[in-house]
Amino acid sequence: MKIILLIISVFLISGCLYSFEGECFRPIIQVVSSNCYKKGEVFSSIAHYQKPYSIGKTDQQQRWKDAVSCGSKYGDQELYYINKTGKYEEFQSCMERKGYKRFWPAECGYKNSKWDKGICNE
Repeated sequence: MKIILLIISVFLISGCLYSFEGECFRPIIQVVSSNCYKKGEVFSSIAHYQKPYSIGKTDQQQRWKDAVSCGSKYGDQELYYINKTGKYEEFQSCMERKGYKRFWPAECGYKNSKWDKGICNE
C-alpha cells in the first residue's frame, strides 16, 4: 500500500495540468514561474520612440517623417535598414535630438492584450 501511495505521489508531483488562461501545460507544483502566457505580438522597433509629452499617443505620421530625416526608410518598422547599414547609433541620437525618448520592449508590453502598458503606439 505504501508503494502505491509513493507512486501516486511521485506522479502528482511531476504531473502537469493544462492552463486555459496561459494556453499551455504547466506543472502542478511550480517552483519557478512558467511564463507560458500567450501575450501577443510585440511592438515594432519604430514604436519604441515616443515623444515625452504624448507617450502612447505619439503622432505616427510625424514620427515617420522624423525617422526618414534621421536616415531610416519609410515603412521599415523594424529598422532593418538602419541596423544593416550600421547607423543605429546615429539614428538614435538624431531621434533624441528631435525630442523622442526610446523605450525598451519590456517597457512597452505587447500589442492588443492585457499586457499592453500604454507606452508605445503604432
